[in-house]
Amino acid sequence: MRIARIIEYFPPHVGGMERHGLILSQEQVKLDHEVDVFIGYGGNNANNMDNIANDANCESDISNSRHSHNICKFALYRAPLQFLPLYGKIRRIWFNFWAYNKIKKIHKKNPYNIIHLHGDFIEGYFGGKLSEKLGIPSVITIHAGLNKQLLKPKNVSYFKNISKIICISEEIFSDLKGIGIPEDKLAVISSGIYLSEFKKADNNKIVTLRDKYFKPIIISVGVLRPAKGFKYLIEAFEEIKKKFKGATMIIIGDGPDRMEFQKQAQDIKNIHFLGCQNHGKIIEYLKSADIFVLPSINLPQDREGTPTSIMEAMAAGLPIVATKVGGIPYLIKDGINGLLVSSGNSDELTGAIKKLIDNPELAKKMREQNLEDIKIKDWSVITGMVIKVYRMLL
Repeated sequence: MRIARIIEYFPPHVGGMERHGLILSQEQVKLDHEVDVFIGYGGNNANNMDNIANDANCESDISNSRHSHNICKFALYRAPLQFLPLYGKIRRIWFNFWAYNKIKKIHKKNPYNIIHLHGDFIEGYFGGKLSEKLGIPSVITIHAGLNKQLLKPKNVSYFKNISKIICISEEIFSDLKGIGIPEDKLAVISSGIYLSEFKKADNNKIVTLRDKYFKPIIISVGVLRPAKGFKYLIEAFEEIKKKFKGATMIIIGDGPDRMEFQKQAQDIKNIHFLGCQNHGKIIEYLKSADIFVLPSINLPQDREGTPTSIMEAMAAGLPIVATKVGGIPYLIKDGINGLLVSSGNSDELTGAIKKLIDNPELAKKMREQNLEDIKIKDWSVITGMVIKVYRMLL
């Protein structure tokens, strides 16, 4: 099967959707499918993309945007005009317009069987038009909560020519069903993780990292934008430092609000903004930490899905503090494998984090529960579900 994947951001850019697109491509190549990935940003120097090449017995640098199927079953195409500002609407529309035309051109010489998009309304519109033009089915995966302002029956038309919509969470499924999209056009398939990556992490490196920081170590991973709620986490950490003076906060990720968050945290000791890290290093940091926190909030135009970062924290055996938004409550059961708090409430975040620090037995119980619960999220299982969707459409 030849698959055209359209995804604006790709590793090494840090984010759940980016990681999802990379790993799904990797798993599909393992199953002997050909995957062309069309990206707007990323790909260059993406060390963890080497795994795709290795699995396909490919010795070429697949992070090169000119890489082709001459050697393996993976190709990466990167949009031009990289100077356009990241995260902007102009860049997003330009990227989708470019991908539309690039895929149409390649399809004439080497036809695709299916188009798989990652995004929401804009991608649904362009991808649907492309699907109609080429006469092949299209699938879109919606990763984050949808913009409430666009959740109106009249906007169902954006997905008119999309064959199947994969929702990362039950909340997204309910939102789309609520505006009139037929239930049989929807499917719920979450992201996944590689459990094997966590099992083979280098314990010596983990110990070295842990020894580098004061304890307890609190960690968060995500794109530094308003919807991830880092403002409230920094406020909570400032309060935590009053009781636990040696506490450390590690924040991994980059984004449009990094400078603002760093300014907010400038007078608080032991907050470390580490920026983008390769995935192997993120696993090491997770396994060296004591508590994982994801303080997401739902904004009208940017809402949480089912965070990969939480699943990876579960696989690292961390107790979790998170907010009751998006697909988070489907992963975290309050008091069982983590603590859930109201979004936008730094006081509740502070209380939950203190509770875990003060109750090591509770934290241990949650660690063990997370290591058990995460087993059903391995990428081999998730990929099989996606391929099954493809085959039903062909």
